[in-house]
Amino acid sequence: PNIKTPDPVADDLERDVAANASVVYTTYCRACHQSNGLGDGSRFPPIAESEWVSGDKTRLINVILNGLTGPITVKGVSYNEAMPAHGSFLNDEQVAEVLTYIRQNFGNNSGPITPEEVAEVRKQGGK
Repeated sequence: PNIKTPDPVADDLERDVAANASVVYTTYCRACHQSNGLGDGSRFPPIAESEWVSGDKTRLINVILNGLTGPITVKGVSYNEAMPAHGSFLNDEQVAEVLTYIRQNFGNNSGPITPEEVAEVRKQGGK
């Protein structure tokens, strides 16, 4: 509130966010994984250049649909916080969109995830 002449570059806290930012990511993921995908450094793991993001699609889809609890290791660092399930309120298209977004941003360069792939994992219902 004390800034009388904001600097449009230096004061833009969203400057590292891709111009085509996912609405689903911004709404449900950004609070923990941050605008830059780096997580918070202690409780919430990075999705930037992450083996969890670029690895097995089924595992990644399951994390979004069913959540995740217990210790995991991401980029050599241990994390042990809960990831809430999002499958009860995100449809297959939204899950596919946000996962494709994170797989193709934040230094990740992986292929898309389709709504059909999400539907298949959802149908299997498993973790």
